[in-house]
Amino acid sequence: MTADETELTADVVGRLMYRRDVALARQRSALARAMGLNDVEMLALLHLREQGPLAPTQIARLLDLSSGGATALVQRLERTGHVRRQPHPTDRRSTLIRLTEPSAERIEAARRPLAEGLERAISRLLASERPAIVRFLTEVASLSERVTAGARQEPGSSAPDAVRRPVPSLWA
Repeated sequence: MTADETELTADVVGRLMYRRDVALARQRSALARAMGLNDVEMLALLHLREQGPLAPTQIARLLDLSSGGATALVQRLERTGHVRRQPHPTDRRSTLIRLTEPSAERIEAARRPLAEGLERAISRLLASERPAIVRFLTEVASLSERVTAGARQEPGSSAPDAVRRPVPSLWA
């Protein structure tokens, strides 16, 4: 499909999403290698960038890790200077894991060219087009989360919190 074509089908959207997914995976893997990380460690950092400090149990849930796996992951990331622990403000038994400033800056530098390109693309949209695009992308993201989680829900219904696991992206 070219920008001039008007036929928009599930197949066309699927192919465009495939292109985006492949490009995202390549970019994320390249950044992980440059930072000396594996893919799961990189995803943990991206979750921390997107959501802010998280408890180890939250990291475990987001990455489908056991509590022991999350502990080992956090220890590796802490040892290599990508994260630091801080006391939980309301739960004295827990800690929060925070992305370090140098790692946050590297991730931001990697995503900056795409963010700038997205800003240029958005600026070319008519104000009347923007709400439809936001609605469409929100529906696509929700659908992807439901399908990935194996939820059996009708389109348009919202997934329960336990099912919704947004996957962070260098692109957003």
